[in-house]
Amino acid sequence: MTLLKMSSNIYEEPTCSLTVSYGEGVQKDGAERAESVERVVVIYESADISTQDYLLTRDGVCLSPARSPKRPPPAVQKNPLKAVSLILALLCVLLVAAVTVLSKLYELNMTYKTSYEELSKSYKNLNNSFCLSETTSTGFWRRFRCSCYYRSTEMRSWSESRADCVNRGADLVIINSKEEHDFLCDLNERGASWIGLLSVRMDNFRNEWEWKWVDRSTPKLLFWDKDINVEPVEGSKVYINQGGRMSQTNNGSRRWICEKPINRD
Repeated sequence: MTLLKMSSNIYEEPTCSLTVSYGEGVQKDGAERAESVERVVVIYESADISTQDYLLTRDGVCLSPARSPKRPPPAVQKNPLKAVSLILALLCVLLVAAVTVLSKLYELNMTYKTSYEELSKSYKNLNNSFCLSETTSTGFWRRFRCSCYYRSTEMRSWSESRADCVNRGADLVIINSKEEHDFLCDLNERGASWIGLLSVRMDNFRNEWEWKWVDRSTPKLLFWDKDINVEPVEGSKVYINQGGRMSQTNNGSRRWICEKPINRD
């Protein structure tokens, strides 16, 4: 005999209570005797299942073939390799774009650099064209601001050097600024050169001397070398070394640097 009980309240958890009786043969003392076994099975299902939906199995399990438990939909499987491939493809595109942009910038930079070098060369040639653009075995002219400078390749005494400058319409160089001094340091790349600074007697009654430029002006800037006696004496002449430092002597042969204003005629 089977008894099915359901809760009358549909809002409560429904209970399927089954009382199952069935006969089971048991051999005892050589005689067969039927023994009634009663089992009670309590089953809980969802509240929306009616009593007509239940079936009883041999093991006392109450099932509902009409409303079997619904399985959740299979999870969407994502392919991580596909996402990685997309990211790598995007990175490749960005890399190609970056290389292209850098190549264009490099070409543009090289173009500007070449143009700048050509422009600088043209400016230098134009700049020096204001001077006597002669380049001989004895020296050459260079321009700085409003003056032209000639550096010799020969070596002479201070007096002979000044005479050569005068023959060229110039005189030994006079240094009036730090910028001009720096220019002469670049110009005087091969060693010591005479400049237009010499000792001049202060008056005819005292044996005192002072430094003067060849135009008789008093020097405002002096760039003496280390451990040099800077006191002027009779016959002292000044030259600059390759680093632009000044020294004095009263003899010897050296190269020289001439200076003249730009000829605007």
